Amino acid sequence: MKVFTNINENIPKNSVVSIGFFDGVHKGHVYLLKQLINEANLKNQEELVITLWPHPAKYFGKSLSLLNSLDEKLKLIENLGIRNVLILDFNSELASLSADKFVEKILLNKLSCSYILMGYNNSIGNKTLVSKPESEFAIPVKRLDKFEFGDFNNINSSQIRECISKGNMERAKEMLGYNYKIDGKIISGYKIGRKLGFPTANLELSDYDKIQPANGVYIAKAHFDGNFFPAMFSKGMRPSFDGKELSLEFHIPNFQGDLYGKLVELEFFKKIRDEEKYENIEDLIAQIKKDQIETLDYFSKNL
Repeated sequence: MKVFTNINENIPKNSVVSIGFFDGVHKGHVYLLKQLINEANLKNQEELVITLWPHPAKYFGKSLSLLNSLDEKLKLIENLGIRNVLILDFNSELASLSADKFVEKILLNKLSCSYILMGYNNSIGNKTLVSKPESEFAIPVKRLDKFEFGDFNNINSSQIRECISKGNMERAKEMLGYNYKIDGKIISGYKIGRKLGFPTANLELSDYDKIQPANGVYIAKAHFDGNFFPAMFSKGMRPSFDGKELSLEFHIPNFQGDLYGKLVELEFFKKIRDEEKYENIEDLIAQIKKDQIETLDYFSKNL
């Protein structure tokens, strides 16, 4: 896949184009982008995905946690078979463009695009393109019907972010089409888990702009050094020890080895329970043992 970061690069002309932020590259996005490939093949042209960075909400000073880093998003798009991606810097000039001007200045004059394929609720420029008749634009525009499957009336990135922020990783996976992941470097912690008989690795996130799951304990898979292991992931304030700082840590049952300094990716499957405070260490250890049994049982049945 060719990735362009400058609109003046040698980008294929007469492309069939789709525009969007594509956070998560979820099932709705996949539906759109596969249709884009089909349209391009039918017209004997190349497809071009135009995505923005940073997110418009962040440009306007709003707080927003994302589902993907830019690199993750590009990899997911590439895996679909897309041949060309243009990353547009979302700046003041782009933010000021109406849909008409965006089509005229960017898609027509700069890129010589031949066709626009839009999702059900896509927007472009500072107005919604899909609210206008196709005939009002100099380039043919096709709008796809709403993407629906199962009990989902519609899928959007905001819904998925909400699921993850509430710890509903299974529902998020239904919309994403894959398990949500975070990654980071293993750093030194307080070694409380080791004293309890469950040594944990503390995670320093690589990207704090990505949305984090709700506080609690999760069944996860730890990926590092080309291998993966069943893991119990915990996020919270360590209430049983009157913790003052947020902690992200995980325990790999029966693992022997040194993880300090390693880059680890955590893949989430489901939330086991909320963060809880225990009055004594014995009760906490008993609960961790239950968490471990549930984790290993999950992997034996599902993976």
